[in-house]
Amino acid sequence: MVYKTLQILAWAILRLGFRLQVHGRQHVPRLGGFILASNHFSYMDPIVLGAACPRRLVFVARADLLDVPRLGPFMRLMQTIPVHHGEVDVSLREAVRLLRSDQPVAIFPEGGRQFSGTVGVAKPGVGLLATSAQVPIVPVLLKGTFEALPPTARRLRPTKIRVAFGPKIVYPEGRLSREAYETLANEVTASWRRLAGEW
Repeated sequence: MVYKTLQILAWAILRLGFRLQVHGRQHVPRLGGFILASNHFSYMDPIVLGAACPRRLVFVARADLLDVPRLGPFMRLMQTIPVHHGEVDVSLREAVRLLRSDQPVAIFPEGGRQFSGTVGVAKPGVGLLATSAQVPIVPVLLKGTFEALPPTARRLRPTKIRVAFGPKIVYPEGRLSREAYETLANEVTASWRRLAGEW
């Protein structure tokens, strides 16, 4: 109930204040676990994804982000999986457990906010998570959050925000390898760039 209430509230604020538009919701699986792999520009991004995605999300994020004013309380309510320095394996196991129990998990595979304002490159960790849990990846592109709240800004700017979900990327069958992880990560990056060109 708390998640749904916050989702409705965030949706209303983003629609009224930032003219939020969402495209491609049909690509979000109605059942089962999946990884929502998003580009990352702003502290707004988890809130935007939570409002735009029809499924309840659990986020994987750096533990120190839970101490950020306004963002931290929201992330705690969203049952964020904190990643502590040197304890990545613990976080990975928890994410895999949730994915295998049909819970969608959202991550930012670039590894952090992109201070340039341009989409970066997904790291192989997204492929490792997908193949470990044996779930698909749904790429999603955010536009406008960098302009609305750049990394160096302290105030929101009323800028249009867009969210585009892309077709799912299926993990490969067979033996796992670094090459397989990198291939999946490259597919995520390619999907972001394709979505950027389409919308």
